[in-house]
Amino acid sequence: MGMFNFLKKNKKEFENPNEETPVLEKLDFSEINTNKLKDYYDWTLKFGNRKINLDLNFETESINQSKTDEILGFVKKIPVFDNQNRNYIKADSEQNVSMTSDYLNFYLDEFDESELSEIIDLKNQKKSKNTLLMEQLNLIRVGIYPQDSCFATFDYSIDIQGEPCNQLLVLKINQNGILDYITWES
Repeated sequence: MGMFNFLKKNKKEFENPNEETPVLEKLDFSEINTNKLKDYYDWTLKFGNRKINLDLNFETESINQSKTDEILGFVKKIPVFDNQNRNYIKADSEQNVSMTSDYLNFYLDEFDESELSEIIDLKNQKKSKNTLLMEQLNLIRVGIYPQDSCFATFDYSIDIQGEPCNQLLVLKINQNGILDYITWES
C-alpha cells in the first residue's frame, strides 16, 4: 500500500464503536468584530472530560459572513474531526514510513520501563506498546487559519505525570477535514 493510500480507505474501517465522541463546550465569538479583526484570538474549552485550547489566526483585517459561517461550522465539527483524525493517525501508524510511529517510538526509546508504566499498562499482552501509547493521545489544541490552505492544525500529546508532553503529533487538515499531512513537533 502506498504511503497515502490510507486516505482512500473507508473511514468506518478504523472507527472504534465503543468510544464516545466528546462534546465540545459552546464557544462565544461575541468578542470578535469581523470588520476589525485582531490577528489572534484564543480560548480554553471543555472537550469531554478534558480541556483544549482553540485559537483563530487571521491574516486580514476583516472577513465576510460566508467565511464566518465556515469557521463556526468547522468549530462545531471539532469532535467529528477529532474522531476522523484518530483514524488518520491509526492508518498512518500502519505505514512503512510513518510520522506517527516515529512519534510513538520516541516514548519507547526515551522512557524506561517504570516511566512507561505510568503512561500505559505494560502487562497488557493483547495490544502492542505502540497501540497502547496511541490510545493515550489527547487532543490539546486546535488552531484555525481561515486564510491558509491548511485550514486547521490539531495538536495531540500524551500526558506525562498528568500534563501534556511537549512532544506533539500534529495533523494539518483543510476545512472539510481532509488530511494534508501529519508531522511531529516539539
